[in-house]
Amino acid sequence: MADARPSRVWIVDDDRAVRFVLATALREAGYAVDGFENARDALDALRSRGAPDLLFTDVRMPGEDGLALLERLKAAAPQLPVIVMSAYTDIASTAGAFRGGAYEFLSKPFDLDAAVALAGRAMPNANNGTASTAAPVPVSVAVNQELIGDTPAMRALFRSIGRLAQAPLSVLITGETGTGKELVAR
Repeated sequence: MADARPSRVWIVDDDRAVRFVLATALREAGYAVDGFENARDALDALRSRGAPDLLFTDVRMPGEDGLALLERLKAAAPQLPVIVMSAYTDIASTAGAFRGGAYEFLSKPFDLDAAVALAGRAMPNANNGTASTAAPVPVSVAVNQELIGDTPAMRALFRSIGRLAQAPLSVLITGETGTGKELVAR
């Protein structure tokens, strides 16, 4: 018989309001959610209860920051998907999160429905008490009907495109002729 326990999601953020709102949305989606106000409490829970199925963490917190927590989590539970959140969307934080093994970087403020959907994508085998009748949309189709590919490198590219499209930055796109620079620019 399959394990029917709901997927466990942890939220590590020193902002009580963020923890509350995100936890409420995830609970309504059927996930079992625990919140922690600092990295130390989350690491203590990891030692005593084992790893959750997904973890959201803020970058800037008192004590150990979210990037240091990410590093320790990846050492203890390498398969754990970690979504890093921050109101400070500087390149250093974003790059540090992905170098550290983050599944995704979520800029605050964020859309709760998008965060819940992201949780579902991070845990494709999640048990949140709801049966999905819709076929999953391949990442390549979700970004652009003309871009194709489902390799880890292409998925990383699609995530980067999505993040950079929302940022007020100028971006230089380089590559060989025929690699899709114009498609990415659109």
